[in-house]
Amino acid sequence: MSFFLFRKRSKPPSLAPEQQEHRRQKIETLKAGRLAALTLSFTNELIEKYGPRLAGSDASRQAALQIQAAYEPFCDQSETEVVRIDTTFHSFPLQLALYLYPVILVLLLIGLPYLGLLLFLAYLWYAARTLYFYKPLGKLSKPNVEGVNVHAVLEPQGEVRHTLLFTSHHDSAPLFRYNKLDRISYAKKVALPILLFFLSGLFNAMHLITELLEGRLFAFSLPPLGMGILCLLLLGATPLLLPLKNFYLQEGSPGAGDNLVSVGMTVQLARYFHWKKKSCNDPLSHTRLVFCSFDGEESGLEGSKAWYQKHKEEMSGSLVLNFDAIYHADKLTFLERDINGTQRLSSRLARRCVQIAKDMGYEAVSESIPRLAGGTDAGRASLAGLEATTLTSVAWDDRTKPSVYHTAGDVVSAIDAKAVEMALSIAIRLVELVDSDRLWEVDEMQGPAKKEVESEEPELVFTKLTHR
Repeated sequence: MSFFLFRKRSKPPSLAPEQQEHRRQKIETLKAGRLAALTLSFTNELIEKYGPRLAGSDASRQAALQIQAAYEPFCDQSETEVVRIDTTFHSFPLQLALYLYPVILVLLLIGLPYLGLLLFLAYLWYAARTLYFYKPLGKLSKPNVEGVNVHAVLEPQGEVRHTLLFTSHHDSAPLFRYNKLDRISYAKKVALPILLFFLSGLFNAMHLITELLEGRLFAFSLPPLGMGILCLLLLGATPLLLPLKNFYLQEGSPGAGDNLVSVGMTVQLARYFHWKKKSCNDPLSHTRLVFCSFDGEESGLEGSKAWYQKHKEEMSGSLVLNFDAIYHADKLTFLERDINGTQRLSSRLARRCVQIAKDMGYEAVSESIPRLAGGTDAGRASLAGLEATTLTSVAWDDRTKPSVYHTAGDVVSAIDAKAVEMALSIAIRLVELVDSDRLWEVDEMQGPAKKEVESEEPELVFTKLTHR
């Protein structure tokens, strides 16, 4: 007979290290779900309170102050910095085309096609440098408003060996006056003016080639009658370029997914690691976390440009994970190139983040930002010499999903909460790997050492099957 009071309890089987790791990741995912809900609530609160936040506007500055207040309870220090922003970064090149168009045609009509073509090519160089490469000419870029950057710092328990930045932006984009979905109107108001401008340059090039072939380049020479008539018609069509003058409205997008939700994510990451430090007695050992929310991202990344220029030395050697446009859970993408594909980011970091995501059961890819899709603040971090990537989840080429960024439909309901949860989970895991000095273990194991280990394993060869 046995008495249950004295029966020895059997111990549960201990978990293997990889099983413990999997269990911990699942727990962190559950915590990320709660953080995602708080993120969306924070995003909705700021939109209801401040509405659209054009770069450098009063609404954007007030939002920045509230973001700083949200960081303060969870960070060791927080700070705001004033930044000068040129809000005409995107609109001025379009307006300039309107004024240059008749000048280029007049130069052709009076027999100076080389000057007309030179002016046309100079404009193309300036527009490409500004709108495509995000490298505006200093003399033509004139800041006209003051924005506010915000950053906060959470220090580790021990000596700082690593610094990891989580960045975002709180300004929202101005609305386009013309909707791409209305193809007829868009063709009249946008495509036609651009076509006319290119024709003005083409006709100058054609007449210049004619003069070169005839050997009278610098002699007074009117264009042929047919070309002259066409030029007069093009000159008379100058009013058709007027839509370029007011391409952008004076009102902005609500900017929930692009990019206030990302700001909320940085706040909740600060909350999470502060909670681990204070409530769980599990602070980060050697990793300093810096949370940033920039102004002026929608005006040529000017907020982050100024911030990285000021903090370049103290942030040397840091890793940067930028959040931008988090919408769809099945479109997680880590960027390897930024700023219309012209600026190289850290492929190593982007691909490592993809591996982290896949280890957690998420689908993710690493690729370049599409051409003509603009840029993100990670591009400025890369230009400052930091290893950086951007986590985004936009349906670039998937027409089955709504494309709401930079529209009035960019509201909280357009964001998939699961996408926010996944992004937060990946960020938390990234911090833990950095703090434990295991971030690049995958890269090391994929090197020659792994091949040597594999070659040492005995090869089993079966020569006969037996039946019992």
